[in-house]
Amino acid sequence: MRVLAGLGNPGDEYAEHRHNAGWMLLRVLERRHRVVDTKELSQASLSRIRMKGRREDGGPAEIWLVRSRTYMNDSGRGVSQAVKDLRVEPHEVLVAFDDIDLPLGKVRLRKSGGSGGQNGMKSVIEALGTQEIPRLRLGIRGERAAGDTADYVLSRFDKDERDTAAEMLEDAADAVETVLRAGLVAAMNRYN
Repeated sequence: MRVLAGLGNPGDEYAEHRHNAGWMLLRVLERRHRVVDTKELSQASLSRIRMKGRREDGGPAEIWLVRSRTYMNDSGRGVSQAVKDLRVEPHEVLVAFDDIDLPLGKVRLRKSGGSGGQNGMKSVIEALGTQEIPRLRLGIRGERAAGDTADYVLSRFDKDERDTAAEMLEDAADAVETVLRAGLVAAMNRYN
């Protein structure tokens, strides 16, 4: 893995919404590790972080974090631009996104597959032309999930959910670090 693309919506008004769990994960990793480089592309913002230790392949434990500047449903444009700019293959990108089908606090890693109904991931699959893209699903469904999915994902975590959401993001950051240092299969065995 060379790139982590966190999906979300740009703008301060969306920063703490459930739909921005992917971007929240990027903030956790930027807090934990030193940012050593940044890039601004027309469709994406990138920051490179350096962790202690080595990658699974022996290289330095560095990873590019990608935020698409587009809205969630068009995330593929920004992710695709970053993939081209960084000269990486889709299988070297881990995409992190909110998943309303997972209970709040759960994380799931997968090597590939469909979008699972998540429009941001659907856009990434279409833009990169393959389903062979690793992904990290972040569970956002609380006990009081609303009937209107769009309104629900564009809402903030309830006060009594915030600690669970914060713990999930820390677990997800641990999972990303494990993928980088030990590989996707090792991380799947540990965190799924």
